[in-house]
Amino acid sequence: MTREPYGADHHTAVRRPASIKDVAAAAGVSPTTVSHVLSGNRPVNEHTAARVRSVVNRLGYVPASLARSLQAGSTSVIGLLIPDISNTFFAELAKGAEDAAHDLGYGLILCNTEFDADREDRYLGMIRSRFIDGMVYASGSPPSRRRLEALMGKFPIALADEEVEGLEGALIASADHEAGGRLVGEHLRSLGHRRALMLTGPRALKSSVARASGFVRAFGGEVVERVGDFKEGSGYRLVAKLLQDGGLDCTAVFAANDLMAFGALTALREAGLSVPEDISVVGFDDIRAASLAHPPLTTVHQPAYDVGRTATAQLLQYVTRGEVPPASRHTLPVELRVRGSTAPAAR
Repeated sequence: MTREPYGADHHTAVRRPASIKDVAAAAGVSPTTVSHVLSGNRPVNEHTAARVRSVVNRLGYVPASLARSLQAGSTSVIGLLIPDISNTFFAELAKGAEDAAHDLGYGLILCNTEFDADREDRYLGMIRSRFIDGMVYASGSPPSRRRLEALMGKFPIALADEEVEGLEGALIASADHEAGGRLVGEHLRSLGHRRALMLTGPRALKSSVARASGFVRAFGGEVVERVGDFKEGSGYRLVAKLLQDGGLDCTAVFAANDLMAFGALTALREAGLSVPEDISVVGFDDIRAASLAHPPLTTVHQPAYDVGRTATAQLLQYVTRGEVPPASRHTLPVELRVRGSTAPAAR
């Protein structure tokens, strides 16, 4: 059996690049809806957005602005710094960032910093030296002067989840941390709680301060604060120490993230206390394990996936045009998920 030489009919195999109209037609939506899905500028129904992204992947659609940037010699890679990949909140944030990058034809380099400032500095230097096109930065520790100086140059950056002092002029996408703290305070107060233990994250992180201030103002009762590090072990140690030193003079515990809440639940259980009969516990983040805890954890749901996706999509709007994004804030709403770990205050 003979074969035609390669190229004999090669022109018949060449396909024109898919256009935004092709994607819209295949997905059964308007070109404007396709644009909103890819840019993150406007909310789109979740099922519709998933259908559009599926068509984008199948047709290999590349936005015109991205095609121009590729011709100009960009790397088509962005970096993502997160503090704790083992925390499923940040895993969801990373998934949102990666999906947004993928939809726009970009690759993503992930760096896990473990809440370590030196490690953040090292990763930042590595990312910058590889000439990536931009970076999504979810800070896990107060930035050093060296890190700030590196970030404040003309380099496209978006902050995800955490504000950074000294980078007030950056693009930021985050959940409403203060509103989340307020929802917890209102919930516990409505249940008759008047004395609470509050386990915060590092006070140098603005999200920690916002969650704490929202809670204290809404709760209105007596609050004892202990500072943790957003890891499960610190929640356990802080509660265990208070129990060892004479007990908990409170009827509720508010932990500034779910991992610390899990640690608190373990310490309370080991001390023979029942949740929520003896003491109520509330977390923050609504990671996947929260609904599977014993008892299921009442917590503030913040949209981690949407935070990562919004930060990345907004950043890439400017990166594809070779521009540094201007200061802008995208605050996503939160909601309280009431489950079995809270009940009326014990009398």
